[in-house]
Amino acid sequence: MRFLLLIAVLVAAPSGADTDTLRAAALSGDAYAQLNLGAAYDNGLGVTPDPALALYWYRAAAGQGVAEAQFNLGHLLVSFGETAEGARWLSEAAQQGLADAQYLVGVMYAEGTGLPVDTVKALAWLRRAAAQEHAEAQAYLEASFP
Repeated sequence: MRFLLLIAVLVAAPSGADTDTLRAAALSGDAYAQLNLGAAYDNGLGVTPDPALALYWYRAAAGQGVAEAQFNLGHLLVSFGETAEGARWLSEAAQQGLADAQYLVGVMYAEGTGLPVDTVKALAWLRRAAAQEHAEAQAYLEASFP
């Protein structure tokens, strides 16, 4: 399965002071600070990479309905082999219209990874992503469903 990771969440790696400010905002419940702190720990941007903390902060933001956090959480869970829970979070992001998530959910339905094989649902999600100009979804549709 082809996965892409939404890494462009942080514009720049936070410095120590910026990380402290971000952490304070995340602790106060700011969902986008939680998303960005998760991305920092996920990618080692201004902090030592820590997958457990990335999961924690992504989960906090995802629980508040942030589609990008749902996507990143789902992607990370799938990469850890937790495909069923990952698929659930990716589906949440896809339902909010995030094209990357729609593409991955479509591929997961097409290939039976974390979701049962369902060609009708696969096509529906892939077409939604393709309608948003998602190049990989367009290519996957052309290659797999000519």
